[in-house]
Parts: sequence; structure tokens; C-alpha cells
Amino acid sequence: MASHPGQIPAGGREKISVVVHTGGRGGQKVSKSFRVFTNDPKQPNVELVVTGKVEAFVDIEPPRLSFIGKAGETLRQEVRITPNPKYPFTIKEAKAATDQNLRIDLKPLGKKAKEGYLLTVTVIKTNPGTFAEYIQLHTDLKEKPTIGISVHGRLMTPPVQGDGNPQ
Repeated sequence: MASHPGQIPAGGREKISVVVHTGGRGGQKVSKSFRVFTNDPKQPNVELVVTGKVEAFVDIEPPRLSFIGKAGETLRQEVRITPNPKYPFTIKEAKAATDQNLRIDLKPLGKKAKEGYLLTVTVIKTNPGTFAEYIQLHTDLKEKPTIGISVHGRLMTPPVQGDGNPQ
């Protein structure tokens, strides 16, 4: 998104502000281009590019979860959440968007929040099918009050034995 002062007189100078939305891009290099139109017949427009590395507030490993298994099986994964030392925070609450598919348990990795957290995610959905869920971590960090983790899963019907009972 760019803002401009309007028309700039020939030979004049003015600032052009550009905002690049970087949500979910922590640790990545981002480039964004925009076009400036001129009344110069030799150069009626100029493409400008803004490039930079987005600083991450947190390291989440793995960054998203995917569960595949049989309905009724215990499916569990752990996520390590480590704050960037430049942006220390504590997690005040961790919750799934719904209480239908997941149980979550958050524990600090040490005595200080800067050491990070271990989030254990267990599937509680029991019927076959797919699900998509979103875990929200509510922090005390002004710049990033909510951190999200996407969770997807597919639960298959267990195979049936010769006696008609699931294996």
C-alpha cells in the first residue's frame, strides 16, 4: 500500500510512503514493487522496489501441524515456541478456535519465558473425516498480541476385521 502527496511539480521533491504487510513472513526476505507515474514522455512511469528481511518475533517449530491417522487412535504432536530475544514475551493463554477437535497443553521450557514453551497438541476428534483448526497463543507482546498455528487433520475409518469389529 502506498500513499503519495498528489502531483509533484517538475523538479520538485516529495516523500512517498509505502507500507508492506509482513504478517506471517517472519524470517523471510520480502520484495514489493510499486509504480510511480510521471509526465516525462521518455519515462512515463517508474517501477520502484522495496526489499528487506522481516524480523521474526518468534520461532515456531513446526510452524503448522498436520495429523493423519485412524479415528480412535491417539494422535499427538509437540510444537516448540521460542521468543526472539529482542522481543521477549510470555504466553498468557493458548486455545483452539473450537473445543471439538484438539486438546492443547502449554508448558514453559524453563523458569523464564525467554526459554520458550512446549505446546502439546492431541487430537480428540473421534469420528472419521477431515478437520481444520487454528490455535491462538495470546501474548503480552504489544507488537504481536496473538500468534496463530494452523492445524489440519484427516481421520480415516479403521479397517474392519472378519468379525465385524474395527481393528
